[in-house]
Amino acid sequence: MNFSINMTYDNTLPYEARIDAIKDAGFTHAFLWWDQNDPDRFVQPEYMRRRGLVIETAHLQFAGINDMWLDNASGAALAEAFLKSIDESRDCGIPTVILHLTSGFNPPPVSEIGTRRFRAICERAEKYGVAVAFENLRRTSYLDYILSTLSDLRSARFCFDCGHENLYNHGVGVLEAHADRLSALHLHDNFGLSDDHMLPFDARIDWRGMAQRLKDRIGTLPLTLEVNLRSADREDYASEGFLTEALKRAKLICQLIEES
Repeated sequence: MNFSINMTYDNTLPYEARIDAIKDAGFTHAFLWWDQNDPDRFVQPEYMRRRGLVIETAHLQFAGINDMWLDNASGAALAEAFLKSIDESRDCGIPTVILHLTSGFNPPPVSEIGTRRFRAICERAEKYGVAVAFENLRRTSYLDYILSTLSDLRSARFCFDCGHENLYNHGVGVLEAHADRLSALHLHDNFGLSDDHMLPFDARIDWRGMAQRLKDRIGTLPLTLEVNLRSADREDYASEGFLTEALKRAKLICQLIEES
């Protein structure tokens, strides 16, 4: 099995230092943070290829994401930024992008203009052979809606975030509902109180049960961690040995999957 981790695990380091550390720890893949406001974003794919680290996905920006459902200038500008990110993904060889649909517990209702914008993004992606994996968040009804509405597009996919499921959806159901569209994993732990992005086995998620759920659904996907050294809601991890320990935890999940 291949193992991937988020490039944002420690944003205090330059891209090259993070890529070196991820590769040296033994990960095979990494997933990027891709923001149109970051002029240095193109450093990531170029340097990853030089180091032999495979690009798994790129997480697109999500600030102001609720505006995508509103008929306003901010929503239109954000939709254009996402289309540009799809173009850049094609150019940089990024196979899958991760996209949020909403923010908070009370986003705007689904709308025709929002649906048109997300469809245009997926249509552009389908043209280029890029997948758009929508992530489960607080309100899974938006994920249900968009995957159903865009079911005619192969590019409209699903990113399963087990930490979000544990925190917002009581740890059940999201993976099974959209397993046929699964294209990315975000695995991390929390106590069900805040989105802590802890290492697996450090908090409340039942990882043996999670392994059983993943076993027949993960296919050839990399086993991907989305973990952070630091969080405002918990004690920081020590930076020394963090990535080595992260890979150890990922391999333990793999072992549980194989034993399931």
